[in-house]
Amino acid sequence: MQESGLKAVSEDAHHDALRVAIVVNSYPPRLGGLESHVFQLASELVKAGAHVLVVCLSTSASDTVEQGVRVVRLRMHFPIESIISFPALGTTRRLSRLLTEERISVVSTHTRFFPMSWVGVDAAVRSRIPIIHTEHGAGFVRVRSASIQFFARLVDLTLGRRALRRADRVLAVSAQSAQFVTRLSGVDSTVFPNALQLEFWPPTQKTQPPNGIAFLGRLVGGKGWETVIDVAVELITKRGFDDLVVHVLGDGPESELLRLYVQASGIASSVQIHGHAHVATIRSALERSVLVNPSELAEGFQVTLLEAVASGAQVVSYPVPSIAPLLADGGPMRQVEVDSFDALVECVADALRNPLPPMPRGTLESRWSWRVRSHEYLDIAQSVIAARAARNGRGARSV
Repeated sequence: MQESGLKAVSEDAHHDALRVAIVVNSYPPRLGGLESHVFQLASELVKAGAHVLVVCLSTSASDTVEQGVRVVRLRMHFPIESIISFPALGTTRRLSRLLTEERISVVSTHTRFFPMSWVGVDAAVRSRIPIIHTEHGAGFVRVRSASIQFFARLVDLTLGRRALRRADRVLAVSAQSAQFVTRLSGVDSTVFPNALQLEFWPPTQKTQPPNGIAFLGRLVGGKGWETVIDVAVELITKRGFDDLVVHVLGDGPESELLRLYVQASGIASSVQIHGHAHVATIRSALERSVLVNPSELAEGFQVTLLEAVASGAQVVSYPVPSIAPLLADGGPMRQVEVDSFDALVECVADALRNPLPPMPRGTLESRWSWRVRSHEYLDIAQSVIAARAARNGRGARSV
């Protein structure tokens, strides 16, 4: 990391606004649910009048303003299988100085597993700035590599636990994430679910039943993309769904494995591999599809399921934390209670033949929009700042 990558901007138009520093390992254009959460949170906080600084890691250093958000990218070091990377030595000290110079009101970190969360927490402690940590996982990291899994658990039990305990407030993206926070650190947390910028997800005009199935997510081990292809093979070759369209939306380190798997499946002509897709492509693919989610990872709250609901898709999933709250709000969800391939196929076939009603648009807007969620975050930030000021024996600064 070059020290010049952490320079303060002296004059700013938002002198009296809440000033939030989001310190994370990765940020768009890198893809993933956490990146989507942070990007949309940052964007909506700016729309609500806050000043937002994002500090993250990337392959090269830069300092830009993107949709009103100042994004400082520091050069990453020692990347491990596209899962984790590290900042340069001395980043905590330099970040602490930047937080002070930028008059940051509150520091926001995300997921106890990533090094920038530890750096962000330590820099905030040095600068005596309140910390809000959001936990996105619902369990210890699960990957194909046993050695990485062991290392990840060791990190969780040491540095991850320490970061959770040092935060002024911990948020969790689901009830299961909150339970994991308590098990790992003994800290109570507030459920703060994922959301969508609904202006990019207009009401669906769908009038016909689904004619396809879809996978949406990172192409990594445990997400279940192979299982979705296997389900498609079963439906097309044995269950009479001859005209089924299969959409694969997403990219990742196993993209070439996916292509080889599809070529060997015998149904390659039915499969559309979209790679990294824009929102319009995702909406179009999902609008008449059943999203199949056989993830076996320690998911916190998969925003992909919410995107499917907003698109008008049916959803069939193994048990994951995002199913229950979306189902409670009228989402067209089916949960496969038995972790078996046959049960999954039966459930997908039923969704194709007997689609459930979509979630009401009013519910999406009042419960699942970032416009609403960002104001909830601002309220939480104000309360954290006020509580810190009260502990320090002085009145809360007006922000």
